[in-house]
Amino acid sequence: MELRGKVAKKYGDDINTDYIIPAYLLQESWDKQFFADHAFEYYDPSFKTACRTNKESIVVATNNFGCGSSREQAVYAVKYNNVVAVVAQSFPDIFYRNCLNNGLLPIQVEDTSKIGEGDELLIDLDGRSLKNLTKGGQYAIIATDSAIDQMKKGGFMGFVRERLRTRLASAT
Repeated sequence: MELRGKVAKKYGDDINTDYIIPAYLLQESWDKQFFADHAFEYYDPSFKTACRTNKESIVVATNNFGCGSSREQAVYAVKYNNVVAVVAQSFPDIFYRNCLNNGLLPIQVEDTSKIGEGDELLIDLDGRSLKNLTKGGQYAIIATDSAIDQMKKGGFMGFVRERLRTRLASAT
């Protein structure tokens, strides 16, 4: 499975979930788009406009993207701004799992220093590689087999749907 996208935003280390979606908004809505409309509201007000410009945006960071409290709303805030993947050198486990569960690709590579805003990237899950089509360069995706499988299925719900289809088909 391959996916192309353009880097809409690039961040450094320790992008906290409080930066992504402030805690006071967590109980304000059940609507995932609500959180997208408030993404990075105080930390980076240009986030929404930059990401919504492209149909398939990518966010790039260095280390520890999504640190802080474990809130799924942070994933909604990013994903529902046309972001298909977050490429970073590291993620906290809970944020990584929340991304996998909700169909936002958490792509971990060793080094993001040569990737910049505006670069077009090609994510190849089968080949476990990330290619920078703008500047050149190829990066190995660091992920377990089960994580790659879940990414290909569109998250945990896609994984469950496929499993149910298989079980129902074998029951008939």
